[in-house]
Amino acid sequence: MLHFYTPSFADKSLFLSYSKHFAYEYFFSYSILWKEAIGLTICKTDTALYMHLDVDDCFLLPITDDLPKAMAELQAHCTESGQRFQLECVPSEQALELEKLGYTIEHIRALDDYLYESQKLIHLSGRKLQAKRNHISQFERNYTYSVRSLSTKEMREECYKMTATTWLDTKDCNTKEIQDELRALRLAFDNWDELGFVGMLVCVDHHLTAFTVGEIIDDQLAIVHFEKGDTSYMGIYSVINQLFCSQYLSDVKYVNRQEDAGVEGLRKAKLSYKPDLMVEKYRVTKQ
Repeated sequence: MLHFYTPSFADKSLFLSYSKHFAYEYFFSYSILWKEAIGLTICKTDTALYMHLDVDDCFLLPITDDLPKAMAELQAHCTESGQRFQLECVPSEQALELEKLGYTIEHIRALDDYLYESQKLIHLSGRKLQAKRNHISQFERNYTYSVRSLSTKEMREECYKMTATTWLDTKDCNTKEIQDELRALRLAFDNWDELGFVGMLVCVDHHLTAFTVGEIIDDQLAIVHFEKGDTSYMGIYSVINQLFCSQYLSDVKYVNRQEDAGVEGLRKAKLSYKPDLMVEKYRVTKQ
């Protein structure tokens, strides 16, 4: 039977081999930021790295070079322990491989990650992104603003306090979702250097107006973990998105801006940037 434990920074090397698949849930930073919110535990054997999410009572795709063997090992564990055998957030390539092995797969659209070419987010070229350019021009005409790196603990603490006291109060989500996001943001700020994050904030007339937190994985991929802004300033999200990509992510091919969680407004906003790739994710079960 497999024995699971809560991941720590000592486990970082276990996740490095999976970055080529781009799906957000398989990066080490995800395991650190969200482990408390979702009850994430992991188990490493000679065959694979296994991950279990207590909140949904499911597993992620095993990180392995021998998927059939890993799935057999996981199934044996579930049979012996009585845990439910169900996988979530399985990328399409591996889901199709598992379907050939006799598993049942189901596409979960709300969990698909949105990927954009960084140069598209920087230049916003073409007619389809004209509205974004207009938002930025309007912001620049209306406001005097400055941009700073999230390089100090004091700046990060100010961002946390603004999120906790103001920017999450009107968010369309329940109390647990709010607390989970605040806990993840707290972990990001408290472990900033260890996680290798980069970030910036925008101030209008010396007033904190928006901030973003990201991570450069390699020259192929960066992840935007958090992006918060005061929407009373028209165009603020278009501005911080474009500025962050131009200042920090210009040498990266793709930017992963995560899923829309099935939220209509969020889906509309993410689609409005015309994603270049969607990382489709599947639920996998065994009949």
